[in-house]
Amino acid sequence: MANLSEVYFYHVTKQTVASALPQLLAKSIDVGWTVFIRGKDEESLKLFDDTIWTAQPESFIPHAVIGSQNEQKCDILLGTKENDSSNSDFLISVNGALISGEEISSYKRCALLFDDKNSDEMNIAREQWIEFTKADIRAKYWSQETGVWSLKREN
Repeated sequence: MANLSEVYFYHVTKQTVASALPQLLAKSIDVGWTVFIRGKDEESLKLFDDTIWTAQPESFIPHAVIGSQNEQKCDILLGTKENDSSNSDFLISVNGALISGEEISSYKRCALLFDDKNSDEMNIAREQWIEFTKADIRAKYWSQETGVWSLKREN
């Protein structure tokens, strides 16, 4: 059976990854998806947690860090690979957190958000693109170099 899941690569050039995330979360909420935001470590997730709370004052985005008291009440969870037991629809990787080819099929969609100014994140995104496209996993590369998100490449 073919893997129908997709991986979107979001090359963030006009803002920070943290400030780009709430827009993606709002779209996920609109389609009724649950979301797991995967960071490399708990410390880096604090920035994303704080940003989601304050990013769009006119629209509250309920979320929780895995292990917090509100975890069971939220459709958007933040954590690391080690504590991902969320069974979410959508996996979003930030700060260069890896996604394995084997786990992609357990999500409706996966995404990597990576910062143009961070060479480590750029290299990880390149490596993941190569890995996934060689494995015939559907991938789409989005960039905001013109100021708006546009699809630049897909396999």
